[in-house]
Amino acid sequence: MTREIIIQALISGLLMGFIYALVAAGLSLIFGLMEIVNFAHGEFMMLSMYTTFWLYTLFGLDPLF
Repeated sequence: MTREIIIQALISGLLMGFIYALVAAGLSLIFGLMEIVNFAHGEFMMLSMYTTFWLYTLFGLDPLF
């Protein structure tokens, strides 16, 4: 494996981990403070994923670079 592939895999893994951590922190804060489950977090996450996919396919904008 080349150095570029390893660096790209590390950056992709870190970015995905940050997304998961952000969603988990939001869910735990909302559930911890309000003691209800807020399903809007999942909706906003899916909306951002579809928007990113749409921008990638329509304009060729790569979300990582």
